[in-house]
Amino acid sequence: MTAQKAFALAGLMVLAAAPGALAQSDDAVAKFYKDKQIRLIVSSEPGGGYDNYGRMFAKHMPRFIPGNPAMIVQNMPGGGGLTAANYIYNVAPKDGTVLGQVQRNVPFVAIQGQPGPQFDPTKFNWIGSMNNEVNVCVAWHTSKVKTIQDAMKMELIVGGSGPNDTEQTPAVLNNVLGTKFKIISGYPSSSAVTLAVERGEVEGICSSYSSLATRNAAWFKEKKVSILVQNSGKKHPDLPNVPLSSELAKSKEDRQLLELNDARLVVGRPFLAGPGVPVDRIKALRKAFDDMVKDKEFLADVEKAKMELAAVGGDEVQALIERVAATPKAIIDRLTEAQVYKGELVTAKVEAKATTGTIADLPNDARQIVLKLDGGKTFTAKVSGSRTKIKVAGKDGQRGDLKVGMSCGVAAPADGEEASSIECK
Repeated sequence: MTAQKAFALAGLMVLAAAPGALAQSDDAVAKFYKDKQIRLIVSSEPGGGYDNYGRMFAKHMPRFIPGNPAMIVQNMPGGGGLTAANYIYNVAPKDGTVLGQVQRNVPFVAIQGQPGPQFDPTKFNWIGSMNNEVNVCVAWHTSKVKTIQDAMKMELIVGGSGPNDTEQTPAVLNNVLGTKFKIISGYPSSSAVTLAVERGEVEGICSSYSSLATRNAAWFKEKKVSILVQNSGKKHPDLPNVPLSSELAKSKEDRQLLELNDARLVVGRPFLAGPGVPVDRIKALRKAFDDMVKDKEFLADVEKAKMELAAVGGDEVQALIERVAATPKAIIDRLTEAQVYKGELVTAKVEAKATTGTIADLPNDARQIVLKLDGGKTFTAKVSGSRTKIKVAGKDGQRGDLKVGMSCGVAAPADGEEASSIECK
């Protein structure tokens, strides 16, 4: 047999063996996951945007994983997602039975060398992201600021809820584009900021467009806000006439800085596995994610929940994070500096007003409380096991003491926020 024929025969043998090898890999993954339970660690409190995406993932993903394991959600809030990320990287089993959903800022906090991360984000195994986010800055209709050019000439007071989009975005725009956003910090969440906008405490907010369009749809339908600018790698289909912040950059260096800042939005709702999980399981999980986001039943459920979906595959997320991690330190340092607000630090005084009603539901093992109010309306609040003070019949209590049908007063800054106290008769 000639060398050429031998080479050709070897090639045919490899091709013939490939399907069998793939089948064996799938069989091994299915055998591992059969009758197992996956824990999905969600790095936020129950009820928020990240939690909603996490629960949608947990509901549908098991159908597409070989072996069809069960999946449960475990909320692990803290440190803007760092508590969960540190746990998954350093403590959780590295066999694919623990997955995570973390805030999009998490890998970039580590890349920028900020305190808190105990992980290398490039060593996580990124499964995919359920949304390529677009961040927008909006001004209430009573404000004199109607365009981003106005915001470069006049002060616009916006509310902030910590080192996230609500504060980092206006700070970056101030430092790079010369806008005049004034940040009032101290609100417990972006939904609390939106209420502050409606009450006239602040004039606007920078936040996720998908969250605002879902939670505050009337703002856009009734033209109650002016959309000043959008921050992302590309424009949202709903906003073709709203400028991207990167389009407004005055230099190539400024545009690169804004594009780097917006890279986190591509991984808007990311899912991951820890380092060291076997390669065949990661491949199976990424394929399962890709199949899930195209599934008709899943898409119908997402549409029913009025959630935005612009999925990004795990390989693309992994490549993006590795590319950003390789950015020269000088540029990373400049971005870190640009994210610091240089104006006067003002903290809002947020008062938690009591809402009275009858307990209609206690979802997620009483980590939430749903009150039925007069007129058929409901009020929902998060219940912390350590921070929420609970009294039942005048005595100190715990979440387990709350029962459906009790008449209670719940003190929380806004619907959907964490209760500071609950008093029930």
